[in-house]
Amino acid sequence: MAALTSLLYLFSPRISIDNENQTIKEIEFLVKNAELVGSDKDGKFYYKIFSKKAKTNNLNNQIHLEQVKLTYTDEKLKWVITSDSGQVISDMNILALSGNVLISNNSKDNQSRISTDYMEINPNTFTVATNRKVIIEIDNNIIETRGLSAQLKDNKLKFSSNINMNIKN
Repeated sequence: MAALTSLLYLFSPRISIDNENQTIKEIEFLVKNAELVGSDKDGKFYYKIFSKKAKTNNLNNQIHLEQVKLTYTDEKLKWVITSDSGQVISDMNILALSGNVLISNNSKDNQSRISTDYMEINPNTFTVATNRKVIIEIDNNIIETRGLSAQLKDNKLKFSSNINMNIKN
């Protein structure tokens, strides 16, 4: 992932750990209006993660995000994912989103929305998963379930348990 930004703040060391005269200092980095861009092996961009504020430090492999929006650049994929906060877990290539997670498909043929309070996403494989309560709205029909895995590229959903449906058509 590449990081683009308009503003970068470098904070002074916050934590010092002294082990046999070795001092490890934590340096925190804060980026406002951050964009993380994913690309394929040929360098072609295919998704963008925007965050109002991204934070990391030199001691771990995680990026903490606030006000997150993930969009795919492929014109065939009309999925947009938003949330209050998130965390990029780099070594697993997972984006863990929490707080008002909303996955919207804005295509004319397949308008739908998936909402939950927590979702894990692998933006490279277009997969999403959660074990939490999920509400799915498709053409004014509502499906409630606990647990979901989905393949966004193929528009395939798999429910885990406790399915309730309200079908109006």
